[in-house]
Amino acid sequence: MNGWAKIITAARQPADEFQLALRNPRQHQVQLLHSIVGRNRNTAFGRTHNFSGIGSLADFHGAVPIQTYEDVRGLIARSADNEPQLLTTDPIVVFEETGGTASGRKLIPHTAASLASFRSAILPWLLDLTQRRPGVMKGKSYVAISPATRRPATTRGGYSIGLASDAAYLGEDLGEAFASILAVPPDVAQLENVDVWRLATLVHLIECEDLSFVSIWSPTFFLDLIAAVPALASQIFPCLTQTARNRFDRALEGTTIQTAILWPKLDTISCWCDGSSRVFADRLAALCPHAVLEAKGLLATEAAITIPRGGNIGCVPALTSTVIEFIDRNGASHLADELNTGASYRVVITTTGGLYRYDIGDQVRCIAYDGTTPRLLFEGRASLTSDLVGEKLDEAFVAAALSCVSCPAVLVPECLPKPHYQVWLDGSGHCDGTLQTYANLIEKRLRANPQYAYARDLGQLGPLVFVEVPGLVATRNACHTQAGGRLADGKHTALMLPRDASREAT
Repeated sequence: MNGWAKIITAARQPADEFQLALRNPRQHQVQLLHSIVGRNRNTAFGRTHNFSGIGSLADFHGAVPIQTYEDVRGLIARSADNEPQLLTTDPIVVFEETGGTASGRKLIPHTAASLASFRSAILPWLLDLTQRRPGVMKGKSYVAISPATRRPATTRGGYSIGLASDAAYLGEDLGEAFASILAVPPDVAQLENVDVWRLATLVHLIECEDLSFVSIWSPTFFLDLIAAVPALASQIFPCLTQTARNRFDRALEGTTIQTAILWPKLDTISCWCDGSSRVFADRLAALCPHAVLEAKGLLATEAAITIPRGGNIGCVPALTSTVIEFIDRNGASHLADELNTGASYRVVITTTGGLYRYDIGDQVRCIAYDGTTPRLLFEGRASLTSDLVGEKLDEAFVAAALSCVSCPAVLVPECLPKPHYQVWLDGSGHCDGTLQTYANLIEKRLRANPQYAYARDLGQLGPLVFVEVPGLVATRNACHTQAGGRLADGKHTALMLPRDASREAT
């Protein structure tokens, strides 16, 4: 409780500031934008886009077009080489790594201010959560935010890639308090061998009878940890105290693991519950019926965008952390107070870390309003992207990965029996080489996306499965024309989402 007490005390001021922002979203978002633009007018990006001449939201929109990663890749690369004041006047303290594109992995710069922006979203969420569900504070917590088993890496300019600890998202002053509430010591995440990490993690978790709170990203992460228990039971058992052994034996007596016996105080699991994660969240809820699943907000590598609040369906925008624009189907930009209930929007953000009108690639739907504040539900990726467990494979990246195949091929996400990808090959006699050669090459290329590699190493994603589909191209052309398209307009995409796959498979 002492660790939680310090966290809650620290959360009160940012929570009060957040509450004020919720009452007047537009005012606080515009103020945050002016602060970001004013601080960075003398950067290379600021000079190019006339930040000195920006006096209004309309000026900002006129000066800065919506950016993709490719638009700023060069400036980020130069920043990673230690060239200063390109995107921000504040010094960069660390880079984080996120999913790959056709041009390779994406590095996201973070300054002290951008890390503090996560704190200004996470602490109000934690305060709200503990007020609604005080049981989360009655035991230890398992928090898995940054990828485990990641080897230390640096940019050519000497910047670390990846935070040393998840405590950095809360601030250095809360590092000790954060560590005190953890069921699994932070240094376990530094183990580079995934099998060693998995065993150590499970030993700590099973030993922890008073586990009360789990905070993860994808529900498959915790599902796969639990699923690994039977096979590792003989290795786990000798590492436990006698009390934990007795509890472990009783939990394994039935046909399925009795999580209520392992963790009788487990109160809340925070994870993705929307979009493509919904089916896995339902499975996790069934496996842990004594705990409440709370949908995690949209916290991207780049910024905090939405957070849960009040226990209601949907999340509220992280107004004190990030400037958030919502782009409607006609391309018009809106702030949080201008959304239409029932409408979907693409998310564009401006951050204190040097991203301006950055298209995050996610889509949300406004489902309701609480006063002046919209409640948002994450729908998925706005572009052609597959995201089974957090890997975010976009179509251009997949096309590059499949370019080694000499016949038409497409990557298809599949959820059963566990999340994995199938490679459909046009089996009309045009394929050269062996499937194993293809498998090795494609797997290697897909692993250039760090989230895909991480999910494969942890077992969240199963191995590639190859399926011969004779007449694949002809079938896709037929589906295109049947849907009203012209044959000349048909485009072969390297990534096929499940709804299209099921249609074309028939």
